[in-house]
Amino acid sequence: MAFDTKYRPLQYDDVLGHDEYKVVLRQFVLGGTGFHQSYLFCGQHGSGKTTFGRILARALLCTNNTTGDPCDQCESCLAVLEDRSECFTEFDAATNSGKEDIRQIVDELQYSTFSGQQRIYLFDESHQLSKQALDAMLKPMEESQPGTENKQLVCIFCTTEPEKMRSTIFSRCAPAFTIRPCHPEEIAGRLAYVCEQEGIEYDHEALILLAEFHESHIRDALKSLEGVSKMGAVTKEHAHGYLRLQANELCATVLSNLGTDLAVVLDTAESLNEFISPAVSYKRLGEVAMLAFKVAVGAGKVPTFWDTEVLKSLGAMHADYLLVIADHLSSRPARPSQAMLLCDLAHLHHGKLGTLPSMSVMPAATSVPATPAPPAAQVAVAVAPSAASAATPTNPASPPTASTVPMTEASSVGKVANDPQSDPRITPKLGDQKAAHVNGHPTESSTGGVLSSDIEFYRVAIQRRLAELRDAGRGSSRRTNMGSS
Repeated sequence: MAFDTKYRPLQYDDVLGHDEYKVVLRQFVLGGTGFHQSYLFCGQHGSGKTTFGRILARALLCTNNTTGDPCDQCESCLAVLEDRSECFTEFDAATNSGKEDIRQIVDELQYSTFSGQQRIYLFDESHQLSKQALDAMLKPMEESQPGTENKQLVCIFCTTEPEKMRSTIFSRCAPAFTIRPCHPEEIAGRLAYVCEQEGIEYDHEALILLAEFHESHIRDALKSLEGVSKMGAVTKEHAHGYLRLQANELCATVLSNLGTDLAVVLDTAESLNEFISPAVSYKRLGEVAMLAFKVAVGAGKVPTFWDTEVLKSLGAMHADYLLVIADHLSSRPARPSQAMLLCDLAHLHHGKLGTLPSMSVMPAATSVPATPAPPAAQVAVAVAPSAASAATPTNPASPPTASTVPMTEASSVGKVANDPQSDPRITPKLGDQKAAHVNGHPTESSTGGVLSSDIEFYRVAIQRRLAELRDAGRGSSRRTNMGSS
């Protein structure tokens, strides 16, 4: 049996730390108020949330409870431990998160159990429950059973992301129990106990190294302990080899050459691939950058698997630029590749030197030649018709000819006939580079191109044309009405 399963705590006293939570949970059971609300345990993965929830569930259902802890001897406790209890159901919310799954639970509430005990449901990774599923729980979690203060539905939620849980769920639970990481020394003490039970030789420093490397995640530390023990005695040398801590030296070499020797940076990053994946490389490089910055400002404690002198030299070399490195590497792609890592390191190298290459390498798009702006004289013609055109009667039945159309209009008509795309009256697509005539001057648009039409020019031209039609068609009431409209 795996160490993390074999040595999972069964009693509150077996759980590391959190003594105040143990007192509160025991009093819920001893005071008879355990079924008056639901419960929520939150914290990082491997910290003991589900362990707390299972102990609480057995304690609430225990038929021989005198201390607030489960006795693990009665039929109810044994049934839960052997996963055959009708009163306790554990759900993996990652795979049972829909409304229909919860509807089945709510439907079961109207039927009593054979033992007459109330049901308890534990939802692991409960932040993955859908909004509809959580909504379906709200009313039975709030309503009490007839004649008692016990709630119809009692749940135990375990989550690593409590911010994703709805506030209406929080209001129906006891104050959230936040499971905090334990000190590495406490973790090392539990690992030492396991080694003694398994007859494994160990060095205490190696156990502290395992606890620090896994950031006090007890489950991960137990898994690594089991892996290192397969190599013989649990020593720092075996722990270094199992955890591939040789990569730390390569990470330090990469960062120490940023801004000085790009070839060494890229070659060393390639060597990292022999020990850790690109995703872990991003994480490890970001960690060493932040550790070096913390050492430079005198904050925090350096883990035993890092060389303090190396971190000090990196802090003196890069100073505040370490924050830029850490920030850049922490925003890694979802599926990083080795090429992505090399590209980011090269970017950081040039950023350190202040010689970042321009990213505008795309050739400029070919633009449509701009239509030249009409001279001021043409605009004047558009505003006031010439004497020749005014003296020449216009035939309303025939379309205007080039001689009767102002020079700007004639040029526009010719362009439409020869090249429809060059007609400024046709609205161009986004990105087209066409000229515009606003008060006789070409104007750039907000998108980098030019306006497609001269609004003022056409407004004046249309008013002039309407005036011509009105003067030429005074004998026709239809045209008079059109001209006066």
